[in-house]
Amino acid sequence: MGDTAREAGPFSPRRRDTATIVLGAQWGDEGKGKITNLLAEDADVVVRFQGGANAGHTVVIRGEQIILHQIPSGITSRGTLNVIGNGCVVDLEGLAAEIDDLDGHGVRVTPDNLLLSSSAHLVTPAHKLVDRLHGGRIGTTGRGIGPCYTDKARRTGIRAESVLDGSFARRLADQARECRAVIDAARNCDVLGDVDFDTTLAPDRVLAAAGRLAPFIGDATLAIHGACTSDKRLLFEGAQGTFLDIDHGTYPFVTSSTTTIGGAYAGTGVFVEFGRRIGVVKAYTTRVGHGPFPTELTGSLEEMLRERGHEYGATTGRPRRCGWLDLHFVRRASIANGFTEIALTKLDVLSSLESIDVAVGRDGEGAPRYETLAGWREPIDRVARYDDLPARCREYVDFIERQLETPVVIVSLGADRDATIVRQGRRDS
Repeated sequence: MGDTAREAGPFSPRRRDTATIVLGAQWGDEGKGKITNLLAEDADVVVRFQGGANAGHTVVIRGEQIILHQIPSGITSRGTLNVIGNGCVVDLEGLAAEIDDLDGHGVRVTPDNLLLSSSAHLVTPAHKLVDRLHGGRIGTTGRGIGPCYTDKARRTGIRAESVLDGSFARRLADQARECRAVIDAARNCDVLGDVDFDTTLAPDRVLAAAGRLAPFIGDATLAIHGACTSDKRLLFEGAQGTFLDIDHGTYPFVTSSTTTIGGAYAGTGVFVEFGRRIGVVKAYTTRVGHGPFPTELTGSLEEMLRERGHEYGATTGRPRRCGWLDLHFVRRASIANGFTEIALTKLDVLSSLESIDVAVGRDGEGAPRYETLAGWREPIDRVARYDDLPARCREYVDFIERQLETPVVIVSLGADRDATIVRQGRRDS
């Protein structure tokens, strides 16, 4: 039988290199939201595959700031389907509020441009109470993320599909009763104070949010697979940085999900060949909450970085700890994720420094080993061409590129999406 043309079916081979993934190379807050939003202009589908409302991506478009917590950063792009995958945990009340906030910015969210996986687990008020009780030891956001993933792992969680099959209200009530028992057993702990269960666990507002969001729930796996087999351009968005990964991060000061490239597969149920694997690297380093931070600064220099970089959590408003760039960690992130290119962000924050330290490795005792580079005085936030950056600024970028043996393709010089230089031709260098 000779070769004949046939229409592509649901199990046809997918084209290679049609997908891009954006991943944080540090402890989060690298600027993934801006980079994803920039790339989403050319994407048909943007996928979020892990995390929940504990992540905050700030997008600035023509001076207008939009903070996204659960919705993928492609939501501001016309004609783009945004998918919240099964690896995410979703706060229905928060998601409804986020949709309302976007509407206030002129961004309309409908089931045509947002799909919530029916297999995603739901964060409830009970999870937030338990997080307040136990999460302070490692500095969680208190958004109920860890307890929700805990319920998922012990197979007592509530999935979005329960909203569609009518079991959500019953499951929510069962969980609230269990939560009361947990809190009562810990009454000697004064973290929660006097909890008003009827107000805090109020099911009415949660059920209202569930009813409103029911039309958004569906089979995300088949939707993503269908996009792959029809040669759609897919963009996957990591919610948090590599070193918050539950397996590969600075345990136990980590989140409760897989933030590395492996999470993209488990968090969607689809095998995708990523032609571009973009590691987002802040030009210095920050982290929020507790945990090790070898290059952390103190005093006026840290304060300068914090204020110039507006280093306050998009979700919690907590001040971020600031320090020098640590390439030792970024190399480990590249090992985990296989970066093909780097997006370097917040380079403008380093302007005016006389010198800049970069940790390039560790000494015999495990302490950071630094190299010092000359700084630059000129502001760079309005520079449009890479060759027009100050020579010392370009030397800093080139130094990072050589150390990582990975091309720096995108250079971000400010919060606004337009304050970005894309270095054409660097991908294959």
